[in-house]
Amino acid sequence: MKSDPPPHDASVTIDLARRKRVTRPDLGAPLGVATRVAAPYVTMTRIAIGRLARHRFARAGALVLACLALIAIFADLTASDLPIVCRWRGSVYVLPNVVRPAALAGLDVDAMRREAGPDDWLVSALVAHGPLEKGAPDEALRPPLSAGHPLGTDTLGRDVLARVVYGARTALVGGLSASAVIVFIGVVLGALAGFAGGVVDSLVTRAVEALTAIPTLILVLVVVATSPHPTTGTLLWTIALTRWTELARLVRAEVLAALGTEYVAAARALGTSPVRILWRHVMPNAVGPAIVAAAFGVASVVLLEAAVNFLHVGLPDTTASWGEAMGEARAHPEAWWLVAFPGAALLAALVALNLVGDAARDALDPRLSGVVDTSVRE
Repeated sequence: MKSDPPPHDASVTIDLARRKRVTRPDLGAPLGVATRVAAPYVTMTRIAIGRLARHRFARAGALVLACLALIAIFADLTASDLPIVCRWRGSVYVLPNVVRPAALAGLDVDAMRREAGPDDWLVSALVAHGPLEKGAPDEALRPPLSAGHPLGTDTLGRDVLARVVYGARTALVGGLSASAVIVFIGVVLGALAGFAGGVVDSLVTRAVEALTAIPTLILVLVVVATSPHPTTGTLLWTIALTRWTELARLVRAEVLAALGTEYVAAARALGTSPVRILWRHVMPNAVGPAIVAAAFGVASVVLLEAAVNFLHVGLPDTTASWGEAMGEARAHPEAWWLVAFPGAALLAALVALNLVGDAARDALDPRLSGVVDTSVRE
């Protein structure tokens, strides 16, 4: 005899459906949490940034460099022979010290104040003197805190504060430009020498040995002294083309070390192209040395530029330089301010760059401290 099926229990069905909806796993939230928690441990960039941010000397050096950068950027607002904004003969000029309008040609702040009409007005910079503005013979070698010259004047009557402020622009722009060229040439040639090997490696190695045998300062002095019209570009290109050897040798060694690793061998076994191996697996090992070399390269370029200008064989007189300002004190040893203020600015820049370079080297080299830094957390 066929038995009837058990009655349908709706409450059980509803309960099972509810249980299914409640126990359905939500993979999105745990995955996001896991990503945020594990990111500091798997991302070397974040680890390096965390170490660098906690380095007290690195923070001090970065603060000094930021102040020098602000001084260099806003140099026209600190010292200028033309006003920052003015109304002259019925026209309003904004930043005439930067754009140099033809209507104000041949004028300076002192002349405009003497010739100002009832409707004319002007707002001058902190120091109403430009870095190239020469004073009267009686204004030469004025001591600090003189009228209109907080840091005194040099042998030509030029304001020392204006020379120091615009010298920061020359040093930082020149140092960064030459360092960028050094890093580019050093990384490219070093990577090609280590990855290609053979004739390319031999040529790059011989070029490195030849340039290393010649003192950089001597070579720069010879090139600048023999140039009929030396400019800022002449000095910077000479420095850049002679200082890439150290970085190229370091990058070549890092590339050779990376080529012997297991992940590069695995990539080759999988049929990865040589260009992709170089770009994705080998070149990341040269990023750390390149960043460190850039920091130290700026310091070396700034020091070398100051040394060349101290000997008065570098940039022409149309460019403000810390080294050129200190060089004038050789004939006037009693003018201590010619050495003290530009020398203090140069020392601050060099110490700050070296502090940042040391901290960057420690942060980017996992062999100096553990690869996983458990103190870096969000």
